[in-house]
Amino acid sequence: MFMKLVIHADDFGNSKSITDDILECFLKSASLSGTSIIPNGHAFDYAIARFDTTRSDRRLGVHINLLEGHPCLPPNEIPFLVDKDGYFRHSFLSLGVAYYLSREKRVEIARQVKAEIAAQIDKVRRKVADGGSLNIDSHQHFHMIPFVFKLIVELKDEFCIGYIRIPREQIFFQFDRNSIPNYLGMNLIKHVLLNYLSGKCVRYLQGTDIRYPDYFVGVLFTGNMTLPCIDKALSVLEKKRNASDLVVEILFHPGGAVVNETSQWSKYPKLKGYYLSSNRHREKTILMSDEFSSLLKRYTSD
Repeated sequence: MFMKLVIHADDFGNSKSITDDILECFLKSASLSGTSIIPNGHAFDYAIARFDTTRSDRRLGVHINLLEGHPCLPPNEIPFLVDKDGYFRHSFLSLGVAYYLSREKRVEIARQVKAEIAAQIDKVRRKVADGGSLNIDSHQHFHMIPFVFKLIVELKDEFCIGYIRIPREQIFFQFDRNSIPNYLGMNLIKHVLLNYLSGKCVRYLQGTDIRYPDYFVGVLFTGNMTLPCIDKALSVLEKKRNASDLVVEILFHPGGAVVNETSQWSKYPKLKGYYLSSNRHREKTILMSDEFSSLLKRYTSD
C-alpha cells in the first residue's frame, strides 16, 4: 500500500437536497469514506435518519458551525455569537479578531464558544449509536482559529474525540483555464493562512491520542475540485520521503441546494450562490466516477 487517502464530504444535513446528494454518493461511490453533519443544519434530523438506513459503515463526523443559522443553545446564553434575531453573526476573521483584541472579554467569549461547541457535539453524539470516537471538523474551518481549536481539544475526554481535521495543504500548481482563478483570489489566502494556523494548532494535540491527517487536499480548490488538481496534489505528496506513511484527507462538497431551499439562507445572501453552485454537481459526478476510483488506486496500491 501507498498513501492512506480519506475521502470526505462536508455539509451533510445543511438542506434536504445537499443531504440527498451526499447520500447518493455513499450509494454509488466506494471511495467516499465519510461525511460530517452540521448540528444546526436545516435537515439535521432527516440526515441522521437517512444515514442510519444507508451506509452506516461510513464515518459520520461533526461539522461544527459557528457561521450560519441559529445556534443549538438558546441565543440568550451566547449573546456574543448571535445577532438580535438569534442568528450567528461572526465570520472567521471577526471571531478571531474579537477574541484576541478584547483581553477583558476573552474569558467570556471562550466560555460562550465552548458551550455552543459542546452543545453541537452533544447533539450529534446522542444520535450516534455505536458509541465510538468522534471526528471533528468545521464549517469554513472555524475550528482552526487557535483559541477555538484549544477549546475543542479540552472537550476530547467528555465527547471521546478521536480525530480533528488539520487542513495543512502542500502547495501544488495546476494551471489551465479553469484552475488559474484558484491562485488569484481568496483560496490562495486561505491556503497560506490555514497552513500557518495548522502548525500552531498541532501543538495543542501533543500529548493526546487525537489523530489528524498529515496533509489535506481541498483548500486551494475548495468549491472547484477537479480530477487534474487532485492528481497534481497527490503527485506532489507522492514524492515526499515518507509518502508511504502519509494519511491524506481529500475534501469534497458534492451536495448542492435547489432554488426552493434558498430561503433557508435569507440571512446570508452571499451563501446562496455558494450552495447553488454548479461546481457542487461536478464534484458529486467526480466522486461517483470510475476515473476518480482509478486515480485513487494509482496512489494507494503498489
